[in-house]
Amino acid sequence: MSRRRLLITLVVSGALVGLLTWLPARVFGAILPAGVQCSELSGSVWAGQCAGLSIRGSRSGEVRWHFYRPQWQPFIANIGFVWTPRGGATSSTSVAGVIAARLDGRLVLQINSAQLSLQALRDAMPADLTLGPLAALAGKLESHGLLIELDERRQLAALRGAVELRDTRLLRFNTAVGDFVAEFAGVTGRIKDQGGPLMLAGEARLTEPGAYEATLRIVPKITGLLPTLPGGTPLEISVDGRL
Repeated sequence: MSRRRLLITLVVSGALVGLLTWLPARVFGAILPAGVQCSELSGSVWAGQCAGLSIRGSRSGEVRWHFYRPQWQPFIANIGFVWTPRGGATSSTSVAGVIAARLDGRLVLQINSAQLSLQALRDAMPADLTLGPLAALAGKLESHGLLIELDERRQLAALRGAVELRDTRLLRFNTAVGDFVAEFAGVTGRIKDQGGPLMLAGEARLTEPGAYEATLRIVPKITGLLPTLPGGTPLEISVDGRL
């Protein structure tokens, strides 16, 4: 790159950063996608906060964000974010990561750390989302390094990484069923138990962006764990849904 072009690049990128730093975050209120609402926007476009986030009727808490430029890429800005669910007020109940745009129009969400209860996750999800077995569980979710890809229509296109479910209980029977781990490899995923009282194995697949199908096989290891299912008797569940 010539000295002249380098100088122009630096001046333009610096002016853009200055503009985004000066613009108040409330300008987002007019351009938020349909179904997304913030009861209060504060800070600037470059670094701000959305309190009272709602996505299609959800109660999603608050999000803080800040733009930053990857080294040697002056016209590309990624977004670092921290999401705190409704009712969460500590670093042990939050999701932190980065949103990066790709040249093909896709968005990549990198979840660097996630620690929250399954109830907080359910509250944060759109009210019209099919949750499947997740709706029947209580416990804690943890993940580090999960990658979420959204296509140009912002539909889920791929998942990569692992999610752990800890201290899991069945809400209907208030029964402890152990820990589980789900691993994702693009459009497929698997979940399995970690040696607790409930033997579980399941598979899921994205059939198209935003749509999935999943199957679960559950076997109680002891009688009485599930009052409606004797020990050793398998239960198979199939779910089709949209995200």
